[in-house]
Amino acid sequence: MTTTNEMVLVFDQPTNPLSLNQSNSWHWAKRKKHLDPWKLAIRVAYNKYMAREEFPVGPITVKFTFTFAKNARRDPHNYIATVKPCLDALVQEGLIPDDTAEWVSVAEPELRIANDNFCLVHISLRETK
Repeated sequence: MTTTNEMVLVFDQPTNPLSLNQSNSWHWAKRKKHLDPWKLAIRVAYNKYMAREEFPVGPITVKFTFTFAKNARRDPHNYIATVKPCLDALVQEGLIPDDTAEWVSVAEPELRIANDNFCLVHISLRETK
């Protein structure tokens, strides 16, 4: 196994990314039902990656790239509603001990228009001072 300071997780988006606008208007049970598949998908992708590579524990920067089929006006920051549960899953998997600012920096999500349904998650080890 090799050790790397950057990993890219690629998986099919299990549902449409949830925006804060949608999330704030949904009952917690509906929100959980929509987001639990995201947590599972990122956990599976992370474990597949870790089966063939090693990634050191340390502060990280994370960038999500979400795919949409139709071009529409969207605010990338609204998709933190999908990012947060995915970060929780990475904590549960042991990539980082906590999802506080000490351990995680989240870059603005990138939104792409394509006919595929991929989500890309770029995770890189952050330089410490």
